[in-house]
Amino acid sequence: MRKTPSRYLAWALGFALIATGAACSGSSPEPDTVENPGPVSLKIGTADDDSRPGGLAIVEFVEQVRTLSGGKILVYPVWEAAGEGVQQWDQVVARMLKDKELDLAMIPSRTWDTEGVTTLRALNAPFLVTSDALADKIVTSKDMSDQLMAGLDKAGATGLALMPESLRHPFGFQHALLTPTAFKGQGIRTAKSDLGDATIRALGGKPSDANGDAFDAGIRDGTLAGAETGFVLSDALPVPGIAAANVTFSTKVNTLVANSGMLAGLSAENREILQKAAAATREWVLAHRITEAANAAAYCNRGGKIVKATAADLQALDRAMQPVYAELDQDASTKAMMDRIRQLKSSVPVPATGVGSPC
Repeated sequence: MRKTPSRYLAWALGFALIATGAACSGSSPEPDTVENPGPVSLKIGTADDDSRPGGLAIVEFVEQVRTLSGGKILVYPVWEAAGEGVQQWDQVVARMLKDKELDLAMIPSRTWDTEGVTTLRALNAPFLVTSDALADKIVTSKDMSDQLMAGLDKAGATGLALMPESLRHPFGFQHALLTPTAFKGQGIRTAKSDLGDATIRALGGKPSDANGDAFDAGIRDGTLAGAETGFVLSDALPVPGIAAANVTFSTKVNTLVANSGMLAGLSAENREILQKAAAATREWVLAHRITEAANAAAYCNRGGKIVKATAADLQALDRAMQPVYAELDQDASTKAMMDRIRQLKSSVPVPATGVGSPC
């Protein structure tokens, strides 16, 4: 992923750099056995760098594990584990976890459908989870989060917690992306996901996970007319665009996961420590996340433009999603979870700070 300057506090940056150095120096997880009384060393990977929200959560998790274990478990971050400029960057990290190159990982929930995991698809259904407030309710419901993460075992992973990040909007580089007509025939940069790709195609667009120099080139030559991302990540866009504040594809939610085999090999006490650290990190994320309104204002200050779709525009976008929902509804478990999310959504108010203002 594209690098940007770190926003860590000094202690966090220093700790992350030390941890990264240890991870890159060839350290490997120590078996959790009586014969090895030293600290258990684990590596946690992410496709992000240390300035992204997922990276901030990793630093908090590392500290929570160290504190709760009294230093008996040490977790070392591996930043940009997929490499720079690669496609399917999140899938690369997911496969590294499955292949035991990593012990733990922070991976967006949308990623897993390409890896055979279907239980998280309801969380990423188009235009369903459209507020941070709703995402917060979902990830803090143990019943819902456990059901959503239940299928991760198909990819050799065990879910420890769901971490909400930010709303995802269309950012147009040539024109605003407010209607299916605006998407038609246009290349749209989006992180790889079967469901995400299907959403863009249903709108008439052409999904692309071009990254690094290829992303820049696509904007320059006009083959990429827009990108699907969040205001909190918009400083990584090569150029400012026109964001549709009330067109919300989904809310990005990260999964904090462990390799299932590694986790099973730990003592019951150490497994409990990782679970407690994950829960504490989720609470830290909820308490420290910057509001949608503040992130949108920062985007405006960087030269971006924000517009809003009309009620008619939103209805047209919803109609375009009918084939996508017809496919999702074929899975009874996914349909049931989407119904639960809709019911919850009807009772969750969106605060004023949860919406970006036009500029």
